[in-house]
Amino acid sequence: MDPLSVTASIIAVLQLSGKVLEYLNDVKDASKDRTQCALELLNLCSLLYKLRDHVETGARSQPWCTAVGALAVRDGPLDQFKQALEALQTKITDGGRLKKVGEALVWKFKKGEIAGILDRIERLKSLIEIVLQIDHFKLSQAIKDDTHFVRTHVPDIQSGVDEIRQDQDVAKHRRILEWISPTDYPAQQSDIIKRRQEGTGQWFLDAPQVATWLSEHQATLFCPGIPGAGKTIVAAIAIDHLLKSVQSSSHAVAYVYCNYKAREEQDTARMLAAILKQLVQARLSLVDPVERLHKQHADRGTRPSPDEVFSALRDVLAHYSTVYIIVDALDECLDSDGTRRQFLAKLRNLQAGRDVRLMATSRFIPEIVDWFNKGLKLEVQASKEDVKRFVAGQIYRLPKCIQRDPALQEVVQEKIVEAVDGMCVCLSQLVI
Repeated sequence: MDPLSVTASIIAVLQLSGKVLEYLNDVKDASKDRTQCALELLNLCSLLYKLRDHVETGARSQPWCTAVGALAVRDGPLDQFKQALEALQTKITDGGRLKKVGEALVWKFKKGEIAGILDRIERLKSLIEIVLQIDHFKLSQAIKDDTHFVRTHVPDIQSGVDEIRQDQDVAKHRRILEWISPTDYPAQQSDIIKRRQEGTGQWFLDAPQVATWLSEHQATLFCPGIPGAGKTIVAAIAIDHLLKSVQSSSHAVAYVYCNYKAREEQDTARMLAAILKQLVQARLSLVDPVERLHKQHADRGTRPSPDEVFSALRDVLAHYSTVYIIVDALDECLDSDGTRRQFLAKLRNLQAGRDVRLMATSRFIPEIVDWFNKGLKLEVQASKEDVKRFVAGQIYRLPKCIQRDPALQEVVQEKIVEAVDGMCVCLSQLVI
């Protein structure tokens, strides 16, 4: 290899080493491994500077210069060390870029990872020390031995670098998704479903309207109910059933829990963004439309409009054959500014282009009832069997005299069923 090419490789490694040393000095709460790594890197840089001088002043025809050229070949000693430095840089920083002002660089390495990097430094130092002895016979053999080592370990080294980069990409995508929608509806879903008494809600899953909704292209299911009828738990049961039964990567589930207490989170753009976030979380390979929105708005401190989010959502939907969207408590999405009408219109537009199957729960609000008048309808009521199951699951909270008497338990169940009369919101208070 031409001496100029060797010099260029050395300079590239020196420049990258300088950046990595700068990062190492800025790392917070690092172990002694950081200090050892920095010292070894400084020692190597000193040897590299000497090597560069020798290469630049040596005669190109000398056998020694020819042997030195083997240092800079593809996947050779210098190239492999450059990859090790890039792995260091990538893991310490945000994909090789400096973090924002105020964000600390964090030491994330395990003992084995640092041992591998220090071993790479030590091998290169040994080679350069041989180079500086101007013994081309010994140098040629050493490079040959090192090249054999590299050829054996390159797959492992590259795999480690790729894994680091993949972790960085996943972390970056998670941050972007948090930006598009900080709302955590899956956490709400988990909280609601864990309070479900086992076996309740089966009447809903067995209903013919639900079977039709689950199987019919672009179907819509409306589930109205009086306050306290259990509409939210029915929505959670539907979501839980879908999450367990929809295993194909071509199908997806997304949902929104409306709440009158969270008005700021319930404009059209934010609710559509919450759906978009869930669909991309299910397949991170679909993050591109969200990344585009992030690039357009994040640095300027602006937020995407409903139309922009809708466009990104439509792009993502194109990669799914079927998507189920469940919206709970539509009546709690206040419509003083037209939000509910706009949100429902956007969902209907999504349905027109793809197999989107929509389910919604609400109180009997005339405007909402009218909007769903062409779809399937299933009224939500607390069934007697569900109430009995619930009470049976709470027997341990009743007085001991009732716990010991099955007949009394039956009386309690019947009386509570009568008192509830289609409502389940206050079951726990009744049992207490």
